Amino acid sequence: MSGLLFFCTVVLLFNCTPQPAEETAKSGSISVAVDRHLEGIAGNQAESFSISYPDAKVKLLPDASGKSLKHLLEGKVNAALISGEPEAAEDSLFAQLHSHLRREPVARDAIVCIVNRRNPVTMLSTKELGALLSETEEGRVVPLVRADDFRMLSLLARTTGKKMGELRPWSCRSDVELIARVSTDRRAIGLLFRSSLDNAFVMASGERKSEGRFRILPIAKGGEAPRLPTQQNIFDGSYPLVTLVYYLYYPGDALAAGFGAWLSSSAGQKAFERSSLAPYRLVERTIILK
Repeated sequence: MSGLLFFCTVVLLFNCTPQPAEETAKSGSISVAVDRHLEGIAGNQAESFSISYPDAKVKLLPDASGKSLKHLLEGKVNAALISGEPEAAEDSLFAQLHSHLRREPVARDAIVCIVNRRNPVTMLSTKELGALLSETEEGRVVPLVRADDFRMLSLLARTTGKKMGELRPWSCRSDVELIARVSTDRRAIGLLFRSSLDNAFVMASGERKSEGRFRILPIAKGGEAPRLPTQQNIFDGSYPLVTLVYYLYYPGDALAAGFGAWLSSSAGQKAFERSSLAPYRLVERTIILK
């Protein structure tokens, strides 16, 4: 009898214990791998999403651009935010493992070329850029990239008509080092994502030390006029080195899908518009006439 009473007590206690809330599109916790240069804007988006939905938490895992999808494949994160198309080898690997992903474009990014203010170069064509990147010896212009920015190199290869193996730029350990090199070397030309500039400017002291010592080069494609990477030129594609920012996640993950819906919503698109990125689509505006 006492054994039966003990069993009933345990059952009652178990039933009274709060159970973990079921994850929904607006509640729960997820981790999102982000290409390192997207960390700032992704953090703003995650914070805004959690303010709107207090029961939802989004943790970011920033890393080199070649590792974001690797973290998703290994199950370390629920979703990924990347600049540029996934490589064919990445798509093939996911297919082989029967891991079907949803891929949604949410914003637009671009590669920018920066040079020292004393550098005589005033503009470059994509053809000239490809020639500079494939030179085997140091010439009048020294192209610099971040060593671990695999996805940017892939985009440069596609837009300049080169193969990845033909690109031989000089490597820097970080965007900060790249900007510092351009700021002191009149021959250097730095290539980095537009979304990297704001983060790279700000040093540990919070001061912008390199700003004003370099300028952004306009880029031309074919016989078209050279264009600067303004937000409008990035949005309409008139700047030649534009790429899409993709959000990837597994179907069936409710909160990952919910965060993706936020990024594509008017609120998410307005946040991209306020950043160094361009939104993926035009943001609706309401004009109230009095």
